[in-house]
Amino acid sequence: MYGFVFLSTCLVAYRAVVMPVTHDEASTWLNYRHYNLWLCLSDYWCWHTANNHWLNTLLMQWSGGLFGEVAWALRLPNVLAGGLYFLAAAHICFRYVPSPVLRVSGFLLLCAHLYLLDFFSLFRGYGLMVSFTLWAIYCFLRYSEGYSFRWLLCVVMAMVLAVFSNFTALLPFVSFGVAWLFLLLINKQYFLILKHGAVWVVTVLIFIFLLAYPIRLLNSSGEFEWGSEGLTAMMTDLMNNLLYGRSYFGTQSATYLVWLVVVISALLGILALVKKLIHSKSQLLISLVLLFINLVLVVLHQKLTGSQAPIGRKSIYLIPFLFVPLVLGFNLITTKRVSVPLGFLLSGLLLYHTYRVCSPASCREWYYDAYYPELFSALLPAVSPGDSLSLGSSWIFNPSLSFYQKTKSLPIGGLVYQKPLVIDSTMQYYFVEASDTLGMHIHGYGPVNNIGPFFLFKMRSGQ
Repeated sequence: MYGFVFLSTCLVAYRAVVMPVTHDEASTWLNYRHYNLWLCLSDYWCWHTANNHWLNTLLMQWSGGLFGEVAWALRLPNVLAGGLYFLAAAHICFRYVPSPVLRVSGFLLLCAHLYLLDFFSLFRGYGLMVSFTLWAIYCFLRYSEGYSFRWLLCVVMAMVLAVFSNFTALLPFVSFGVAWLFLLLINKQYFLILKHGAVWVVTVLIFIFLLAYPIRLLNSSGEFEWGSEGLTAMMTDLMNNLLYGRSYFGTQSATYLVWLVVVISALLGILALVKKLIHSKSQLLISLVLLFINLVLVVLHQKLTGSQAPIGRKSIYLIPFLFVPLVLGFNLITTKRVSVPLGFLLSGLLLYHTYRVCSPASCREWYYDAYYPELFSALLPAVSPGDSLSLGSSWIFNPSLSFYQKTKSLPIGGLVYQKPLVIDSTMQYYFVEASDTLGMHIHGYGPVNNIGPFFLFKMRSGQ
């Protein structure tokens, strides 16, 4: 099992080295590389954009200061977060799944999602958030075994780190609090509500003090409005992302998977209640309750605040909540005659899917940032020693191009962030997406070559 932890960490580390810097990463670096993050409590400019995932930005500053302004160094904290996520997955499988074959399948159910792995190879806050969330789930399951305060403290500390990685984690933070109260009430541990409840109260007060201002600013600028219409749309989008755009079962593949998870989760809950002797029965039921509470909170938050349900990378915190119950549900399979072939089948399918969709030097979310090595190979040979060239671009390319210009001292100038693009005939080159090719010929530019699905234009001689 720990071999899988090592191999998975090596995969995200390798991709962190070879993937070009993406738009949002470069924006974080440009805006916050040398920003004093300890003044963020009352600083408007610290929160004028949701691009600042506070803990991620802080770790990026530290890692960059230690190892230099290179992509792998800035991404190192998230690579380590990936390793911690894989380790938490291994601990859950070792402790709660007796079958060795199904342990491997359980690990892969939690980890073999390229959409998730992408965020362990980038310096964004989403990978940190989901890593700490999985640790919180593991610690909560341990807390349920004997109500040890140290495990509850670990739950709260993990979720504090998750929230400071990305404010979306406030939803699962609340879900843990509700699940904790429900757990103690149903088991008649009334004294512990007062004894252990203080840690929740203190943490909530700290969050109110530290986060009220930034959340109010982000909300006023509409940063929380980007999402889905409801729970069904959110879950369908998440499944489509886990499929990484593949349609194994036709155009409705994501919808089928949503219903499959719903049906399996319902069956697991029913069987766990009916069957008397099941290994880790209480942990299975707790994991299902955690999933249910999370989904209910999404709906309540949407109804009460008028905001939208999380979508895209904002919803990846649900991945552990979705798959931990399925992992623990393996304990309903009591015979090797079923567990061994099922384990090999699931493991094979998950590894096949990961292998089929994996592109080491690119990620799905920022696919357009995969072509800078090809672009620089086309541009830099045209630069004379001691000279430079001017380059305009579509807005989506500007942050990453500016990052490379500043960190690698590329002989490229003229980079201006424009949305929409205004063609400046003083530029020697333009690197643009298809929608920005209109007008290039009128302004004297001719195509040089295609860079992936995008276009490099050069000012024609004599213009």
